[in-house]
Amino acid sequence: MRTVNRTDQVELPSLTSVWRSAEFQEREIFDLYGVVFTSHPDLRRLLMWDGFKDHPMRRDYVEPDDFEYEPTAHDEVLARVNQHAAAQQAEVAGQEGTDAGR
Repeated sequence: MRTVNRTDQVELPSLTSVWRSAEFQEREIFDLYGVVFTSHPDLRRLLMWDGFKDHPMRRDYVEPDDFEYEPTAHDEVLARVNQHAAAQQAEVAGQEGTDAGR
């Protein structure tokens, strides 16, 4: 189906009254492209989280330059790696300082 308006307010009639199996596909299209299906029984986000404001498959979507930090099980390992790297940088800076004094 083609729509006249291709802005944020795109609405199409839902096919779930004819084909119940269209519910999943319409939710996916709504989530990724922002197409609103009127008279859909359960039109809510399917793949993206509820707080996500945009629709990532649209052409006008702009990826954010900063991503939210989500803690993982590897955070302790990453902290040790960062400490080790900082210690090595301090050691190299200390050696450069003693070499400059000679």
